[in-house]
Order: sequence, then C-alpha cells, then structure tokens
Amino acid sequence: MPPLNDAALTQIAAEMSRRDFARLLGASIALAGATGCVREPSDRVFPYIHTPAAGAGGELHYATAMTLDGYATGLLVRSVDGRPVKVEGNPSHPASRGASSALHQASLLQLYDPERAHQPLLRGRDITWDATVANFSLTRLRDGAGARGAGLLLLMDPTSSPLTVALLDRLQSALPDATVHFHHATENGSAVAASRAAFGAPLLPQPDFTQAVAVVALGDDPFAVGPWHLRQARDFGERRRAGHPVSLHVAETTPSSTSSLTPHRLAVAPALLANTALALLQTVASRLGSNTVQLAPVSLATDAAAWVDSAATALIAHRGHALVTAGPQQPESVHLVAMALNHLLDNLGTAIQYRASPIREAGAPSHDAATLRDALAGNGIRTVLITATNPAYTLPADVLLAQQLAKVQQSLYLGEYLDETARQTQHFAPRAHYLESWGVERAWDGTESPVQPLLTPMWGGHTVDELLASLLGDQRTGRGLLQALYPTATTDDALREGIVTGSTSPVLTPAFRWGALASLAPAPLPAAGQLTLIFPPGNGVHDGRFAGNAWLQELPDPITKLTWDNALLLAPATAARLAVASMDMVRVARDDQHIDVPVLITPGHADDAGSLALGYGRRGPGILENGIGVDTAPLRTEASPFQLAGVTLTRLNRQHPLALTQEHWSIEQRAGDILKGPPVPVPDSGLYRATPPGHDGFSADQWAMTIDLNLCTGCSACVVACQAENNIPVVGKRGVMNSREMHWIRLGRYLDADPATGGVVSQPMLCQHCENAPCEYVCPVNATVHSDDGLNEMVYNRCVGTRFCSNNCPYKVRRFNWLDYHGEMTPVDELINNPDVTVRARGVMEKCTFCVQRIRGAQERSQLAGDATTGPVVTACQQACPTGAIIFGSLTNPADAVVDSFADPRGFAALAKLNTRPRVHYLARDAAS
Repeated sequence: MPPLNDAALTQIAAEMSRRDFARLLGASIALAGATGCVREPSDRVFPYIHTPAAGAGGELHYATAMTLDGYATGLLVRSVDGRPVKVEGNPSHPASRGASSALHQASLLQLYDPERAHQPLLRGRDITWDATVANFSLTRLRDGAGARGAGLLLLMDPTSSPLTVALLDRLQSALPDATVHFHHATENGSAVAASRAAFGAPLLPQPDFTQAVAVVALGDDPFAVGPWHLRQARDFGERRRAGHPVSLHVAETTPSSTSSLTPHRLAVAPALLANTALALLQTVASRLGSNTVQLAPVSLATDAAAWVDSAATALIAHRGHALVTAGPQQPESVHLVAMALNHLLDNLGTAIQYRASPIREAGAPSHDAATLRDALAGNGIRTVLITATNPAYTLPADVLLAQQLAKVQQSLYLGEYLDETARQTQHFAPRAHYLESWGVERAWDGTESPVQPLLTPMWGGHTVDELLASLLGDQRTGRGLLQALYPTATTDDALREGIVTGSTSPVLTPAFRWGALASLAPAPLPAAGQLTLIFPPGNGVHDGRFAGNAWLQELPDPITKLTWDNALLLAPATAARLAVASMDMVRVARDDQHIDVPVLITPGHADDAGSLALGYGRRGPGILENGIGVDTAPLRTEASPFQLAGVTLTRLNRQHPLALTQEHWSIEQRAGDILKGPPVPVPDSGLYRATPPGHDGFSADQWAMTIDLNLCTGCSACVVACQAENNIPVVGKRGVMNSREMHWIRLGRYLDADPATGGVVSQPMLCQHCENAPCEYVCPVNATVHSDDGLNEMVYNRCVGTRFCSNNCPYKVRRFNWLDYHGEMTPVDELINNPDVTVRARGVMEKCTFCVQRIRGAQERSQLAGDATTGPVVTACQQACPTGAIIFGSLTNPADAVVDSFADPRGFAALAKLNTRPRVHYLARDAAS
C-alpha cells in the first residue's frame, strides 16, 4: 500500500478527530501542570523488601493491595520519580503469587483519569470536605436519625478490612439501632448459604490445584474469575508445567477461559446444569456404595449423561485428589452438590480446605438485597450514607434505590466518579483511589494485606475508613488512623512485604450435614420456546465500575472477541430457531419489562439460553457520555439477579454494529499451520548472527520466548500488561471496526470445526522476532532491523509509514499508528506513560519489542555488577501471566528456562514452513488437553 497522501489523512481525521481519541483517555478536562496533582505521601512508605536499591531515575517498587468484591489481592507498584507507572502481582502475597489480571493492570489508568471526581458537592454546588463531615457528624446523625440511630442506613461494599470493621463496631456502638447493609454486585450469596446448610457456618472453600489430579467445574471459571483466581491459575499452571496430568471437566452455559483448556466440556442451560450436578452426585455416590445420598433420579440428554459418566470416572479414579468447584453465581443447590462431592471423595486436606469467611456478617440478612429493599421501603429511614460502589446502577431494578433516596431527608455518597448514584444523593464526596489510600484488607484465605499509598490524593479524595472516623469525630487520617486502630498492619516488615505474617485464617475440618441434601430436587425446565438468561460479570468492566476505563473497554473478550459493547450471546442452533443473526437487534422481555440488545452468535454456547454481561449501558463522564452497551437492570430482580427463566425474544427490524477483533465460526484454512507444526529443533549457534568486532559484549545474549498452549487461558492479562508497559494507545470502537486496534499482542481464538462443541484454543500472537524476518528486507529506509542479540527492532524516527513490512509479515502482528493518538494528552494523562518507552507519533509502525527496555536495563545492571550473564529478564506479558504460560530468556544462558522449553518435543514455530525462523516458539496442546 502506498503512503497516505493529504487527502487520505483528511478523510481519516474526519471519521474520528484527535480530540475524540484524547477523550478515550479522559482528557476532556484540561488541568494545570502535573506537578500540582502528583505529590508523594506525607507519611513514610516502605519499598518492597526484595527489590534492589533504586537505580537511575529513582525507580522503586512498593507493596500494596487492591480490593475487589471485599477481598484483597497483593500487588507491587513501580514508582518512578514519585509517580506510579506499572502494576504487577506481589510474589509474596498468597492471592497473586506474582501474577496480575487485566483489572489490576488497568487500575493505573483510573488513577490518572481526570474524569474522577474532584470536589465535594451539595446538590451540585461545591463545598468542602469539612463542611460535608460537619453535616453528618455524630450529633447531627442523632438529631436527624434518632438518638440510637434508628433512622440511619449505611450501604457498603462487602468488607473484610479489620480497620473498617473496628470503625463499624464503634459506629454501631454509638448508634446501636442504625442499619448497616452490604451489597455485592456480582454474587448472590449462594455459596455462603450452602456452607451454612452443609456446615452450619459461613465457610469459604480453598481449592488447592497443586493437589488436584481430577477437576470438575460446575458453572465455574476458576482460572479467570473470582478473588482467588490468580492463585488457582498459578497453581494449576505449575502442576501442568511440571508434567503432572490433570483431568479437567467443565459444565457451563457460556464458553469460558477455563473450558478452553479441556476437551471435556458440556454446554448446558442453567436449569439443566443444576440437574447435571445432581446426576453427578448420584453417580459418584452409587459407584462408591454410599447410602448417605438419597435423591430423586434425574434424566439427562445423551451428551450430558456421557459427560457425567466421564467426570464421575475421573473423580473416583483420583479419590482424595479430586476437586469439584461451583461458580459464584450458581444456585445454592449446585454449591451443595460440590461440597458433598468433595466430602464423598475424601478431598478435605488435599485438594480442598475450608476457612471462615473474612467478610463481615457473611451470609447474614445484611447481605440480602430483599432486606435492603424492605428497609428502604419503610418509613423509618431518614438518612442514607452510601460507600458501596455505584449501587444505583448495580442493584436490581426492583430495589428502587433511586426512588427511595428521593424520599429521605439527607443522603451522602462517597464515590470515585459522579456516576448514577452521585446523581441521586444530596451530598457527594470524592473517594480516594487505592493507590492514594492507607488501609488494611484481607485476602480470600484471610491474609491481612496492608494498603499503602504511592502518592497523596490527587483531588482530595478520602477513604471509607476516613469517612467513618469523621462521623465519630475522629479526624485522624491515613497512616495515623491505621496505626491507632490496627497497628499490626503498619509495621515496617508488613509494609515492605505486603502481608502481615501469620495472619492467614486457620484451616477448618467441618463435618458435612448430609441432611442438607434433602432439599435437593431436579430443577423445573422452562416452557418450550422460552429462554433462560444469565448475567455474568462483564469481561473487563466487571460490575460496571471499570466501564469508563478505555483500556478495558477495548480489551477483546477472550471468547467472543467483542469490544466496546455487550451483546446477547446465543448458540448457533438457538439463533437459527429464532431466525436471528449476529448484530440483529432483539427485544428480550419477561412480564412487563424488556431491553433491546444486539445478538452475537457464539459457538459452544448452550441451547435455549442466552448470556448478557453486566456492567454496560452506564451513563457518566468521559467515554460514558453517550453510553456503551446495554443496561441489564430492567430485567434483573432481587429474587433473580443473575439468572432469569422464561424470557421471550423478538427480532427487531434493525441492526447494531459490533466491534470484533476476530470473527470466524470454524478454524481457518491455515490455522492448522499456526496452531501446530513440525517440531523445530534448537538452532545451533552457527545460525545466530556473528558478533561484530569490538562489540560491547551484548551479543552473548540471544533472546527467545516460548508460549505453552497447554496453559494459555486467553485471559488477556498479558495484553493489558503490554499496553501499560509500552504506552500503547486505544483507538475506540470505530478504530477497532476498521481493524486498526493497536494491541501488540493479539490473542488468536480458534474454534472447533463443529460449532456445537465450542472447543476453543487461545494463542498469543506477537512479533515473532524472526531470524529470517520478511519485514526487514522490504523496508526502504532500514527502519526495521535485526539486533545482534536476536531482536527484530523498530527505529521509529526512520519509519516513514510505507507499511511494506506489515504487508510482508505473514503473522500480521505489526500495527500502523494511523493517527496521533497521544497528541492531545494533558499533563495528567501523560503521567501514566512509562518513561523508559518512546511515545510514538503518527505514521510509524509499532510491534512487540520483547520489552527491550527491560533487556537493556538488565544488561546495564549486569555490567555494573561485573556479571558474565544477563538476567533474569522478565517481559511484561510474562510477569502478568497467571498460569505462567510465557517463558522468556536467553538461549545462550543454560540457566534460563527458555533453553529447556525450546528443546521441548512439543515445541513448534508458527508457519515454520516459511523458514522465517521465529524466536517465539509454541508448545503444542497435549492430546488430552
């Protein structure tokens, strides 16, 4: 393709201006210089204990924790000259073990989002924090809500924080009749309810995938969803990488990242999933000769019966090291079945353990949406304080929060954004980002995790703990408040390591109450022609709290590859029966409620069911001004927040375009060459480029990467980690639709030829750093060249944008910077940029560099230390990968794991027959995987 002329550039600019692109990063508000917004905390913070001394540029790492759904995940945050620039997992923390998710990586973008709230408000007018607190002092609360606080309702996110719990205890002691309610937007409490029935206490299962030889997941995605999924993915990856076999069976409605790792997958509608779980319990109990399980017989279709037989055989064969899990949105019956099976199979103490839930009042009525609805509907509530994340959007529609808030005398919302809830309350106060906060949270296993700030709140935000303390007249903030009420989290060792040693909850050995199974019965099935609709958390946006994050909106869904939207996912057979096609708008209705949503046909989805992700359809500042996707709230009720039976669907006479990064319904002709190929032996040293005379010695390294397809779940953590590390811009929905996405890693998704099975293989595709690189010899200005240590390099200031290299690349991994995506970033927006990586201007090619900035930094440190070898070097994608599927290193360093992985008999190079000799090798799927 010839270079773009002025007319072509003008046409592209007309489609989407530079200002539109800048708004994707929240740059519509011009702020004063960055130095006024970013200040280091006034209290002392402690660098991570295992990090070497700061190098040039003042680089340090700090341990902290990010809380989601009430549970903490330990993180390390890289800080350069006092500003956070990169988030990683904390190797010392049990919930992450060094891994991180796309949500953790992208949380940094929200820190620097100028659309975050800047100012406390009273009915839309600016006031101060002190004035806000004065209006809700303890004396005022007693005057307005009664001497014992009977007219006060406090609505919060679920919390496991010892500090928050201590402050709540003080508040409830001062106002004993006040109502405290907790709202969880993505779970229905069924797991805790099942544990109460089975064990008499709110216990949490702690799976140990290092011990599990056979795994059955019932409507669960344990390697990609939930507060413990990073740990579970890492443990599973370590077991598979060590060569230990794992039999994995998954029954689910929607294809998931976990099920992409196994051929033993059953696509089943929600009601049938519950019946399949019952049949599995009956089969296992019968084969074990147990008489403790007496259930009514369940009839299943042929494919479901075959899956149950296979799963039962695997579980019994590995009794004691078998594991059954249930998804967080599954009904109580499925969780009961999972718990019963784990006890029948003698898995306690090996593949699974139980600990007390660290969540305050877990399983109590204070976590029930019906209790909240009744409390709000009564006439006694006069004051409402909200610290939960945007409940006016996330609560089911029939709770009627907005209508009830209009009736109370006073209300306050502490939030990060002027969102749907902020628009319903009289008072608003900005909430501090977790990287601006002091606190302590607990992980899924109870481990106490200090939260320490890396900078002073940019716009004066405050934490939930500071608000609660202020209500009590305690004006201490930050570390002072934490040290006074929970000093164990402020010791030097705790802050440096990111955990409070010895704080993990004790392991319990509960006895199973077999009488709890008496309530189990086959689930009724919807009438013919009706659908059952499920509402899973949105990929990237979760419950909607990340909907304004452009990195996550543009992140392709691991299965559908959909960006910038949600859609109704239907199986091909169901879509054919209903005479609808992808992108057709349909009306989904039940009773007198309905929503209009586009269809996306999804091979592998269960028949007679649909999936519609939560977290979309929001309205707010920045990129949410015009809304993105469809809000599910009109169909959700407190009784059925995540699963709705008896839904009808009507096709509308219009379509809605969807931005998909990959669209095919069976494996393409050449996918066989991409996904597998003849084993490629380790090249002998003669194939490497010779060291030029007088070279400084860097050529002793020969960099290479392997990616184990046995372990890749397609979770996309690597994609966002690469984006954050390498200053990769977003292009917006129209850009994606024009195939102009800029991600340096493309997660290829390949489907079975039979669309009914829905088998998926995910393959990260990045620059292959070919030794015989087809891009290099067609570049007219020598902008793409080969380094002496095996890197295919891009010299940005030489590139003139001919795109000959992209045309000649068989892997299609080069990205052309069509527009000046960084051109109008404000000083605050620019704070997120990694100072070690060039910010590219318009008109150049971009691609994976193997994180060359990390390579060169490691080489410099090795030279200064006098070491003969470089390393270790960890790329951004490798560091984030939960399962450890990515291995990177130098082929000339025998200690690097990449040397052994290159020699693995499963190894192959994509499109090896082209003789490009890639430095990226893949390890093929095992036959049983």
